[in-house]
Amino acid sequence: MKLICGVDLGGTKLSAALFDQKGILIGKEITHDHVNETTDGIVRVIAELIKTLLKNNSVLLTDILGIGVGLAGHILYKKGIIITTSNFKVTFTNYPFVEKMSSYFPGVKILLDNDANVQALGEYMYGAGKGFESIVFITVSTGVGSGIVLNGKLLRGKNGTAGEIGHSIIEYKSKYLCTCGNYGCAMAHSSGLFLPELYKHKLESGMTSSIGLNLDNISSFDGHFLKKGVNEGDRISISIMNESADIIGASVFNIHKMLDPDAVIIGGGLMHLGDKYMSRIKTEFKFLMHDMMEDEMVIKHSEIGADAGLLGAASLLLE
Repeated sequence: MKLICGVDLGGTKLSAALFDQKGILIGKEITHDHVNETTDGIVRVIAELIKTLLKNNSVLLTDILGIGVGLAGHILYKKGIIITTSNFKVTFTNYPFVEKMSSYFPGVKILLDNDANVQALGEYMYGAGKGFESIVFITVSTGVGSGIVLNGKLLRGKNGTAGEIGHSIIEYKSKYLCTCGNYGCAMAHSSGLFLPELYKHKLESGMTSSIGLNLDNISSFDGHFLKKGVNEGDRISISIMNESADIIGASVFNIHKMLDPDAVIIGGGLMHLGDKYMSRIKTEFKFLMHDMMEDEMVIKHSEIGADAGLLGAASLLLE
């Protein structure tokens, strides 16, 4: 049985891996050599990494079904084009990624999709979503994204933007400006990228902190600092965690009202906040639901872990 190859393209880390069709990891390679490259240079580094991966595992191109690639950005799946990205030093704009990759691997099937979509597919096939007919995967990390799997197929939408729950307006008259240019997006109220801004507003409102940060050094307030503050009982950290969880809980409620999936799977960096964070998400969801749900929707942690992006990207070949 042929293997599947997945690529997880991030702004600072590039990974490629081989899996069998049961999701078992065969081999993995990691590099950071793409960070300062041009767009074409990044594709070249990806191709070199895949060739190294194949060589180190004694695998031929004819031994794989193809190559799946996941990255954070707006993707036109059917055309293999990156419309735009925000996590790289260079900007991919209307970039024919699959066409460029195919020049290094003629005749090999190459698929490209958004990172949240591929993680959703990976969880559906191999992780916390296995056994359900329909799931929504939410990632709460630097940003907030989601992927939707209905009856075994990813829902991408006409323009490839289905599932962008992070850019749904959760507070219409919000003071928080999102990267998309709108105020009040779920992402601007709950994700890692906006933690310094959230912390700043807490300080300016008169709240006090016990973790030694002030208006001069709040840029260092990230997810790790947040967890430390929560564990130490810092008022601002606990307040931010609770508000983030409430926003994600409200987002889960909105997903339920729009799609009514069997399960919502939640992963990403901020989930390291642990059971308190997940419990608060579930509590907010149940509060908003009142008595409107006959069969309870499952809300659970992602299960794949660190290789979710890689396995999800490889899973595109089996969709």
